[in-house]
Amino acid sequence: VAEAALTLRGTAWHAAAKALSQTANHQFFNVLVVAGLLIGSVDGLINGLTDRSRRLLYICLTVACAMLVGDVFKEFFGRARPPLLFTKGVYGFFPLTGGGMHSSFPSGHTLRIFSSMTALGLLLPRLRIPALVLACAVGTSRVLALRHYPSDVLFGAFIGVTAALWGWRSPIGRLDHIQVE
Repeated sequence: VAEAALTLRGTAWHAAAKALSQTANHQFFNVLVVAGLLIGSVDGLINGLTDRSRRLLYICLTVACAMLVGDVFKEFFGRARPPLLFTKGVYGFFPLTGGGMHSSFPSGHTLRIFSSMTALGLLLPRLRIPALVLACAVGTSRVLALRHYPSDVLFGAFIGVTAALWGWRSPIGRLDHIQVE
């Protein structure tokens, strides 16, 4: 699959994949998560833990947990990214190597988009399908952009969905009394 994606390099498909994958950019999500945690916390302190503040905190904590788990796995596994295979013939895992070219597993973009979209889908069921479509598109774009192997994306999706489901079962995520729209 990675070799097929390589044939798309320099095409409109490759450019579109790179652009789409930026919807789950690390810095963008860091800002959103920090802002959401601050707003949700302040709202919770001022107005009590309202449904609004709980929903916001649930989404932000879900994404933050997924990002933390993903960063630990990236450091531990140290998987070489596809460009190393295509330029230097380097493939595989190099535990605790560090560095951007050895941080392919799991896909951070994928775990961020899947954790946020799964959480959003749990809170707003009518958005589940569009959220899942967006998450799958971003995950696929990471392979087409030559940044990840399919297994990196699948494990990133697993971490994201697991974090959202785990958070949903936590006290902050328990919104049983809320009428979901």
